[in-house]
Amino acid sequence: GRRPEGALAVLALAAAAPPALAQSASGPLTVAVDCQGYVPGCDLDFFQTEVGFARFVRDQADGEVYVLVVRENTGGGGDRYTLFFEGRDRLAGRRDTLTTSAPPGASDDDQRRALLGRLQLGLVGFAAGTPLADRLSISYDAPTAEEAAEAEAAAVDPWNSWVFEIDGRGFFDGQSQQRFFNVRGSVSAQRVTEDLKVSVRPRASYNRDEYEYVADGEAVRVVSDNANYGLNAAGVVSLSAHWSAGARVDLSRNTFSNYDARLRVTPAVEYNLFPYAESTRRQLRFFYEAGVEAAAYQDTTIFLQTEEVLPVHEAGVAAEFAQPWGSVDVYTGASQYLSKSDKYNLSIGGGVDLRVFRGFNFRIDGRYAFVRDQINLRADNATSEEVLTNQQELATGYTYYASVGVSYSFGSIFNQVVNARFGG
Repeated sequence: GRRPEGALAVLALAAAAPPALAQSASGPLTVAVDCQGYVPGCDLDFFQTEVGFARFVRDQADGEVYVLVVRENTGGGGDRYTLFFEGRDRLAGRRDTLTTSAPPGASDDDQRRALLGRLQLGLVGFAAGTPLADRLSISYDAPTAEEAAEAEAAAVDPWNSWVFEIDGRGFFDGQSQQRFFNVRGSVSAQRVTEDLKVSVRPRASYNRDEYEYVADGEAVRVVSDNANYGLNAAGVVSLSAHWSAGARVDLSRNTFSNYDARLRVTPAVEYNLFPYAESTRRQLRFFYEAGVEAAAYQDTTIFLQTEEVLPVHEAGVAAEFAQPWGSVDVYTGASQYLSKSDKYNLSIGGGVDLRVFRGFNFRIDGRYAFVRDQINLRADNATSEEVLTNQQELATGYTYYASVGVSYSFGSIFNQVVNARFGG
């Protein structure tokens, strides 16, 4: 059948090269594939069995071709993959960049074959400068007249780039003295083009906890439930290769946080130090937004308010880098009520994945926030049951999350055998 990556298909070698040395003059290319983050379709075992002229190694230091794979979501709900190729040792100085995509709902096999096609195509360019070139052949599968007509018809988009998605799910568990369930759903509509991005997302969720226990010889039943409904909308216009402008709208009802209704509207601007065209590898974005927040509370707040309208603003910096030495995504932000300067929130967070030395990786993720803007807290103190069952937001001066991990692998760099028996 037709390969999903396009009309150009690369044929495998007529015979496999002997596995004597990883980088012998006539041996297969040694290739290190680095899939940054979660990349559906990045199946190294599959690549090894399908690319006959390459030998895949674990560590980038052992590869004469290094391939960095970065994934991005497309406006249509699919995935776009960017593959950065870099030659080393005998292939030093050669670089290439290729892209491919998988449509929404693509199967695992569709995704990995899309990546495989571009991986083969990119590696052929490196193999062309080695003795391997004598053992490679290329074919072109020209489209039929019917296929050409179908492709032309498909180019006319009756939806005008709009994509819609409906999502719903439920979770239930329990035992004799405790029951929990959560149901949630959302509808999204978005239109993404080079010049304009628009998204609208209504959402709803409901959580319910039930506890039963015996106290002083009597059966006690405690029920905790909270609901969260809302709608997020945003529009962004591309002003230049570095500048963007737009606005965000958030309308919500959150019983946990004492909001009967809350509306926030904030126009915003953003500047990216690097061109947005390079977003797959590096971003350094500065943003600022200012607007108004209107809130109606379920219960009177600690500041004796039942409703109020407040001006707000927020600024922040976010950086993302994907490089051979690892990846970094960090951000810091600050928000404040302009009419209540002492009510603010400062946060910093992100993650770093570093290759410290051969085979040893270090990963840290976390977030920390100084919380000084809880103007929505209920005036009445929470009961012990409400605290234990997490029924309402409590006063705090900070929140945090942290995760630290390391990994180390060592051993043969030449073992490319794929054996799926007793696989997970």
